[in-house]
Amino acid sequence: MLRKLQKYWKKSIIFQRFTWMIGIVFIYMLGRQIPIPTVGVDKVVVGNASDSQLLENFGAITGIQFSNMTLFSLGIGPTMTMMILWRFLITFKLIGSWTSNKVNRLQFLLTLAIALLQSFGITNDSKFLLIFGYSHSTLRIITIILLTTGTFILNWLCKINSERGIGGMTVVILVNMILTFQSNIIRYFSVQQFKFSSLIQYGLVFFVALSILIWFNILLYKGEYRIPIQRVGLNTPYHASSYLPIRVTPAGAMPFMYGMTLMMLPPYIFVVLLHIFPGNQILEYLSVHIGLSQLPGVICYIFLLYFLSIGFAYYNYDPYEISKNMRNNGDYISGKKPGEETIKYIQYVVNSFAQFGAFTVIIFGGLPMLAVLLQGQGKNSVSIALLISNAYIIVSLLLGVIEQVDTMNSWKKYKNLI
Repeated sequence: MLRKLQKYWKKSIIFQRFTWMIGIVFIYMLGRQIPIPTVGVDKVVVGNASDSQLLENFGAITGIQFSNMTLFSLGIGPTMTMMILWRFLITFKLIGSWTSNKVNRLQFLLTLAIALLQSFGITNDSKFLLIFGYSHSTLRIITIILLTTGTFILNWLCKINSERGIGGMTVVILVNMILTFQSNIIRYFSVQQFKFSSLIQYGLVFFVALSILIWFNILLYKGEYRIPIQRVGLNTPYHASSYLPIRVTPAGAMPFMYGMTLMMLPPYIFVVLLHIFPGNQILEYLSVHIGLSQLPGVICYIFLLYFLSIGFAYYNYDPYEISKNMRNNGDYISGKKPGEETIKYIQYVVNSFAQFGAFTVIIFGGLPMLAVLLQGQGKNSVSIALLISNAYIIVSLLLGVIEQVDTMNSWKKYKNLI
């Protein structure tokens, strides 16, 4: 049996990568259970338990933990925040033709700075165990170092998964989302204390609603607008079917993922600023009302989703770069002159679908939370509202992983020439 598995492991690339992925997920789950020795295992990291649960639901993308302090409490939040900042630097041409070593060094320093900032914020309300005669400040510094180290260990695991496994960092995000999705459902039904008959009814309604959401998400993910293109000098039976695909939702699930990550950053910044300017009423007001359990925070989140949807749409489909590549390859759009006219046409198409994608993202991510708050429901209801966007993210990421597996298996579709 073991020999058969060993032979199959050597022959199958998918099985090898799947094994690496499972191993890395196991290490990640193990790291989530390793407590930081300077903080009690039963201590809530920030505020009270309900605030902690709400923040964890919002930080599900990055895997951040507020209910207890473990090695991977920061998750991949610093890395994702760095990636957002890096994309802004690239978009606004603030980074030139740098060498790979210089790029890696700057990315490392940015990640380190963000990890230290988040570690400082997450340890602000922590109750440390006064052990070995160390002072409170010393224990906090040790905790910050351990949390930052855990972040870089997790980044290393994600890099290994990208090279040898399946999904890269996406797998870590998927694990976090599925765990949070499961815990939210269990917590909601346990708190509401439904009768058995009501539980079945609500369960059926939830299942039907979830099925419709998944179907609609798949429809949006697979949907694309095809711009017919002509290829100069290409005369084959397939040249007439050449096209430039533009997805119906050009930004995909990125606005949700990075929007949640960015919304986790202001609380840390306000913690640092309140240490520098204690008693500042404006900072105190912002630190309390910028959260998603408050109306100003939800409105900020909706605007953030909109701008991220537009930004990522143009990042994924840059009209200038697309037009430039088409001209270099000898391709053109029928009825459109290469150059400025082609750029304007592609920009018009991308902008149209970017606006539609932003509208869809706001409906899935912003309106449910706004409706819950306007009805005056509690923080648990906000967590349930997040389930809609979480389901959207999970389905989108799973479809991306499936596409990667299909790509690795694409060689099986071709017959041997000899």
